[in-house]
Amino acid sequence: MVFSFKAVTNDDHVTNDDHCRQPHQSLQEYFKWKAGKKSPLIMAHRMSPSPTGYAENSLQTLQYTYSIAPCVIQEMDIRMSKDSVLLMMHDATLDRTTTGKGKINEMPYNELKQLLLKDEAGNVLTNQHIPQLQEILQFAKGKMILALDMKPGTDPGRLMKTVMDTHTLTDVFVICYSIADAVKLNKKYPTLVMALGFNNWDNIAAIEQSGIPFQNLVALTPTVLQEKAFYDKIHSMGIMTSISTFGKIDQYPADSAIATYKEAWNKGGDIICTDSLQTVRQLFR
Repeated sequence: MVFSFKAVTNDDHVTNDDHCRQPHQSLQEYFKWKAGKKSPLIMAHRMSPSPTGYAENSLQTLQYTYSIAPCVIQEMDIRMSKDSVLLMMHDATLDRTTTGKGKINEMPYNELKQLLLKDEAGNVLTNQHIPQLQEILQFAKGKMILALDMKPGTDPGRLMKTVMDTHTLTDVFVICYSIADAVKLNKKYPTLVMALGFNNWDNIAAIEQSGIPFQNLVALTPTVLQEKAFYDKIHSMGIMTSISTFGKIDQYPADSAIATYKEAWNKGGDIICTDSLQTVRQLFR
């Protein structure tokens, strides 16, 4: 497979080539920890919507973020409708991000697709609807890396069937909420890359004993920065670490946020998962 990552031509959006996936490079190789990187990878949380004009988890937001930052990892959320259609939605309810109300798993897709999405400021967006996972994967294929956060109640079998049907196994990694879930997925899909919580030292030990190949893992580490030895241990396994800054560091005053982003990188955070995409890109480019 040839990966067609396009260049960014706008001087305001310089891309760090060190972060771009290379043609024919597997996700295992891309996420293998190596010493010497000059700056962290960046993950756009919920596709990193801007305050106005773009909704979280929308196809239009994915397209926009890709146009300004084609090499960032795109994180997104998946839920299931009443009739088992896989849709992009963070919350279990529709109220915050759409013109609808109630639980997404209590409505059929034919009703859900009529709803409009809202941006971060609460504005209704007349051209943005809840996308299906299939639409997202079809757009992303061969262009970018997606982090699929499979929310509770989502059928992993249906999710993986959609991934396989769209031939995007080499473009995605799946966020797992337990070691047991990751073990099950690894047995059925031995080349699938997964992100798993490395929450404490005991957790690391359990993952070491799980039998999951380390090359198939990305480590999700606590939002509270740990001692450097914690990240060093994960790096010794050849695994990259991800630190989530949304809802915490992203909300700090500018000077404090910049200092803490740098601290996270210096301690061993290889991937910064953020709502503040442009701020983090500017800081590290």
